[in-house]
Amino acid sequence: MPSPRTPTVAAFFDVEGTLLALPALDPDGKGPPLGRLWHAPVLAALHDHAARGHLLVLVTPSPAGAVAPLAGHLGVDAVLCSRPRAPMRGQGKGYAARALLRERAILAAGCYAYADEAADLPLLAEVGNPVVVGDDPVLLRHARRGNWARLPAPVPREM
Repeated sequence: MPSPRTPTVAAFFDVEGTLLALPALDPDGKGPPLGRLWHAPVLAALHDHAARGHLLVLVTPSPAGAVAPLAGHLGVDAVLCSRPRAPMRGQGKGYAARALLRERAILAAGCYAYADEAADLPLLAEVGNPVVVGDDPVLLRHARRGNWARLPAPVPREM
């Protein structure tokens, strides 16, 4: 019997404002249809990472219940989300990503992270291939200095 796949590369996707073109998830997991919310270039990157067999990880300050429908729809491997007394914001994103990589014995240098705001810098700094989504001035400065990849900001859509 073949062994289950053991990814050697992880791709972390900030959810709000990066993968989805909205600032926050509905805590009830209800809202507009997902097809109207995707940020197409980031979704395409997620599918590319999936095709390459990379570990797919969603990173969100939302609680597990709010992100579960999204995670199920995308078939991701892991979700890093807020828990009581452990918000998934700022440095917490970096710590959580580092812990997951250590737990899975994945080298950070080959990994990717996609994020859209300065508060996500700790997540981007944990990987060898950070991708700035949008035009946050703090992230753009880091992108220029570190020769990081960039994707455009989501185009606002009427719901």
